[in-house]
Amino acid sequence: MQWDDRLTNLGVNLKTLANGKWTATAARYQDEQEAQGQHHIWFTVLDEQSKPLPNVRVVVDWVERAKDDPPTQRMTDANGKANVDIYANLDITKKNGPYFAYVEGQDQSDVVQGMGLPEHHHVNFLLTFAPHTAPPPPPPPPTDVPTAILAKAKSVSWMPVNNGAALWNFAKANSLQDQQTDEMTVNINGEEYLLQVFNLGIVYAKVGDWGNIKIIKK
Repeated sequence: MQWDDRLTNLGVNLKTLANGKWTATAARYQDEQEAQGQHHIWFTVLDEQSKPLPNVRVVVDWVERAKDDPPTQRMTDANGKANVDIYANLDITKKNGPYFAYVEGQDQSDVVQGMGLPEHHHVNFLLTFAPHTAPPPPPPPPTDVPTAILAKAKSVSWMPVNNGAALWNFAKANSLQDQQTDEMTVNINGEEYLLQVFNLGIVYAKVGDWGNIKIIKK
């Protein structure tokens, strides 16, 4: 959620709906200079791929609204945008902005509430909504372990380093000659590996699995 801290100072806040259809993904504020005479609540509604959603109903309501005075509703345009002009005051000491905004219905959407015109100054509120159930990005494909080990080994300068640890002893036993780097670690597919570069190969093992040390020939 991208939230403009100036909103908090005015008493504007977000009421979330855990299982709703729409979630507020951003709320920005434009002060009197930035608004340039406008006094609106601006909506942007996006789909799961962050593309504009047209023909979505957005609503601006206010506290203590008379029953025969319906809330203001708009439909988003081809760019996923709509706006509603506002006029009621927000007392900056009481933080009592009367307007609140949502998408389609309060039973379907997060609600941004507490908006108004601070001491009658013309300002804007810019709200962005998107589907609450947008799927998470797919996990990255598994990485080939030798390929990842080689890439990590090449990411550092290779130079002689004295070391008497398990990898060093294994390399010596396999006639890989002198070491060219110190030991280094790399996380691959959620597992931690230890590797070290020698003249004739790169030795590596999963951390803790010292009985299964392997070699990539250079």
